[in-house]
Amino acid sequence: FLSRHRHQMPLLRRGRPRVSQNVAFLAPCSTLIGSVHVGAGSSIWYKAILRADNCENVEGFDAIGEYEKEEPWELDPDRESRQTSKATGGGIFIGENTNIQDGCIIDAVKDHTRIGNGVTVGHLASIHSATVHDNCLIGMGSLLQEGVVVKSESLIAAGANVPANTVIESGELWVGSPARKIRDLTAEERQRLHYQASEYVGVATGHRDIMSLGGNLPDSLTRYLEPGHEHDEEVHNIEASATTEAKQSS
Repeated sequence: FLSRHRHQMPLLRRGRPRVSQNVAFLAPCSTLIGSVHVGAGSSIWYKAILRADNCENVEGFDAIGEYEKEEPWELDPDRESRQTSKATGGGIFIGENTNIQDGCIIDAVKDHTRIGNGVTVGHLASIHSATVHDNCLIGMGSLLQEGVVVKSESLIAAGANVPANTVIESGELWVGSPARKIRDLTAEERQRLHYQASEYVGVATGHRDIMSLGGNLPDSLTRYLEPGHEHDEEVHNIEASATTEAKQSS
């Protein structure tokens, strides 16, 4: 069984996903919509949805081609009051060696969403137009509301709800709903955040090798999942044979 799920969805007026060729793993049932950027060594896991379909000031399809690391562009400060366009959001920018785990929802409705290098985003976490700096851990089922900034080597506990426009300083532990600072992380705990992300790169690479192109298929079948397979000689011969048999039977 081959799924018809659209793994990456380009939008003519809102941009297209751009993924590094050295990405660790993109789950076949994950979804990247619009102006989503994913860096080398990063992984997007099963049923994760990254949606940047409200992106303003994007160049559409002009950038088709090789992935290049791109910094978020400046958004129009008056975009929400404009009458000519309803696009008020930004793009989603995922750095390198970052993992977006199963069932996460990430969007950029109000502004860019920026997630740095070596970040772990736990299962079912939601991030909305927020910024997460390098080597953070965003716990399972947590929520980062619009305008939140999480500085490097911080930990957001599972189930935490971080209110809009909250700034979390480097090396802090935040817990609860609404989330609040509990304490500073120890040096050992901060170093462990680096280890967590690097280990996931290895796990992701294993999944990529096994589940490449959507399933545990033999090499003889995987080519039929790539565009252009209809021009293969084998396909041509089978179709020609079927046409001949149909004419003979008629």
